[in-house]
Amino acid sequence: MYIQVRTGRTTAAMNKVSDITLHHDSFISLHVQLHNQLRQLILSGRWPAGSRIPSESQLTSHLNISRSTVRLALQQAELESLIERHPGKGTFVANHRTHERHNRLIAYMTCGFDSETHTLMLNGADDEVKAYGYRIIFRNVQNRDEEIEVLKRLKADGVAGVLLWPTANGSASWQQNQVNYQQVNLPVVVMDRQIYGVECDCVTSDNYGGARALMQHLVELGHQQIVFLTHHETELLTVMERYRAYCDVLQEAGLTPAAPWLVGQPGHETGASQILRASVDGKSPVFQQIRDYLLNAQPWPTAIFALNDYLAVLVMRVVKSLGIKIPDDISIVGFDDIDLSVHLDVPLTTVAQDSFAIGKRAARLLIDRLEEYTGPARFETIPTQLRIRSSTSVPIRV
Repeated sequence: MYIQVRTGRTTAAMNKVSDITLHHDSFISLHVQLHNQLRQLILSGRWPAGSRIPSESQLTSHLNISRSTVRLALQQAELESLIERHPGKGTFVANHRTHERHNRLIAYMTCGFDSETHTLMLNGADDEVKAYGYRIIFRNVQNRDEEIEVLKRLKADGVAGVLLWPTANGSASWQQNQVNYQQVNLPVVVMDRQIYGVECDCVTSDNYGGARALMQHLVELGHQQIVFLTHHETELLTVMERYRAYCDVLQEAGLTPAAPWLVGQPGHETGASQILRASVDGKSPVFQQIRDYLLNAQPWPTAIFALNDYLAVLVMRVVKSLGIKIPDDISIVGFDDIDLSVHLDVPLTTVAQDSFAIGKRAARLLIDRLEEYTGPARFETIPTQLRIRSSTSVPIRV
């Protein structure tokens, strides 16, 4: 129910504290989550101008967070002129013109906000939209069905456009994707990966070029038995481009590419947080899958190209548990250049991608769409750089 409160000559409804839900296990800090939801509720019009927002004590109790967390979020909302404090009366939604509320709001949406890559893309996008007078909110979804439903709600809430890191399911069916996504009727720019069958702007890393440089480095060291390690979602753009580079470099060197080693569950993209948990749990299924691959490998791989740095870290843990030395017995490489990669016991050779630039450029393409551009879908790649560290050397064990 809404509570009616008297504020001078007018009567304003108090907004519901139950409109807000926080995820305590999220990669995103609680005050940022709260501020983001306040912003969306206000700018979408769900919390109308002049209405009273729940008190600090109500937010603290309902959301199970500290008062300092609540105050930090409210202070940020006040700095953005989203709310107004009236001593002795409460805190109220500030007055905003309708066209500002509905036309200057951009959503950043992802299916896995559990790695620094996502944080950097969001920061890049936020940096760009602010420069053009837009505001950004973020949403995290779990699967394609939820993704479609949230996109519809964002459209209904008056969001101008969406920056989307799509779910892995987005690559499953061209025909179904066309039915699902085209009914949303909202400007969308996708980041990192494509939605097959849907024409929209896309910004990603130079996955092929980065993987090619990595493979050439291994071949130049003398490696001939190189394994490509990935999860089961092999139709994703990032996976296909990196594996294509793996195959091309080997074939150009007169070597035969091997089928990839697949870990995780079929139909499921193994995320960063799941991989990191597996790296400290020797009994986890993913840990055991990699262990079994290594113990049964014929011939023995002299190098492993992991799809990303998180998988590479997991491989390092498995290799260490087997008493195998890096890089003497096996070289290991990754992709992403996360902060952890340079601080490992054996610093990881990897490919650095500029996630901040991806988010920033994607935001710029979306703003172009919102303000003037009506041309065909654009596909842009952001350059990558090879980072050679101690996890690779000439093969000794053959």
